[in-house]
Amino acid sequence: MDMQYDQYGRALGVTVDNWQGATPPQRVTLQGRSCRVEPFSRQQHGAGLRAALELDTDGRDWAYLMPRPQSDADWDSWFGMMEDSRDPLFFAIVDQASGQAIGSCSYLRIDAAGGVIEIGWLRYSPLLQRSVAATEAMYLLMRQAFDWGYRRYEWKCNALNAPSMRAAPRLGFTFEGIFRQARVNWGLNRDTAWFSLLDSEWPANRAVLEAWLDAANFDADGRQRRSLDECRRSLAAQTQQDGVRLATQADLPQLSVLFDGYRQFYGRHDEAELSHDFIRQRLLQGDTTILVYQRAGELLGFTQLCPLFSSVLAAPVWLLNDLYVTEHARRSGAGRALLQAAASVAAAQGVVRLDLVTAVDNAAAQALYASMGWQRDVVFQRYQLALN
Repeated sequence: MDMQYDQYGRALGVTVDNWQGATPPQRVTLQGRSCRVEPFSRQQHGAGLRAALELDTDGRDWAYLMPRPQSDADWDSWFGMMEDSRDPLFFAIVDQASGQAIGSCSYLRIDAAGGVIEIGWLRYSPLLQRSVAATEAMYLLMRQAFDWGYRRYEWKCNALNAPSMRAAPRLGFTFEGIFRQARVNWGLNRDTAWFSLLDSEWPANRAVLEAWLDAANFDADGRQRRSLDECRRSLAAQTQQDGVRLATQADLPQLSVLFDGYRQFYGRHDEAELSHDFIRQRLLQGDTTILVYQRAGELLGFTQLCPLFSSVLAAPVWLLNDLYVTEHARRSGAGRALLQAAASVAAAQGVVRLDLVTAVDNAAAQALYASMGWQRDVVFQRYQLALN
């Protein structure tokens, strides 16, 4: 694929060679080890699916999808819509052992000509939630979509739907942003979060999912030996070079531990969950630049750069807000490498200055900064105003 330019030298886009469009979705059955995904049939799947979904006795799982069916007529109407619809195209998720439908989902917003398709309308009963089948069903549908030739596989959800916001990056989707006031559902505003997985990203993501789903990854009692995140890190370690790189959502498990270690260094203890949620939001929102230092698949350090502006310079400056290296990796060059990379990344973005603040008694850090050309500010004093 090559970038094409017009006669004025403006980039027009990368060529998509021999593009003929994707295959429109078919009503096919997808076989897995723990489940199968079948075209939804009211007669075949309705009773079992209703029984599974009614195990959610307080109805909390319906909050972000639709009002929960209350009567036989409600269920029959919903199942009739699912059976007749072609976009969305609905499927039942069937437990391989019992043969019962324990969830449902659909392809939707199908654009075969453009090569874009979305997965949605996910209804996971308590029997399906947090199970191997829950992940395997998503893998089967991803695989089929890319086999049909789609270039872009989408996941969208209410931005307030925390479980869905967590599930998308776990499955390999990349967060793209939030469409504010995208819809009005049942009289309520909905901001919609967008995620995507591209055909170029699918081979690596497929390898991760297949490594986790492999029967050898589970013991005799069905307990996983390696988590999906551990499988992702292991495969990434085989392909990513040692050194400094931009952090990705796949780094969250290791990065959150590093970030919590940084906060503990400054006296914030017993806040691991807060550290995890904070750094997860930064990765999802992309509102800071985070660089990590990796060796043999292990993250040994990170730095976080926060965008600011200088009114005096009338130009962007970045605050090097965090720099942390694990104790066993200090004096190995990791901190120096992170600082060098931070300067290079910032300069490439047109940033005119990096600022940082460090503890007055952190002599080791101060010596490192001075050795790399950082100048101590003797002109301005720093003030703080605590708001809450």
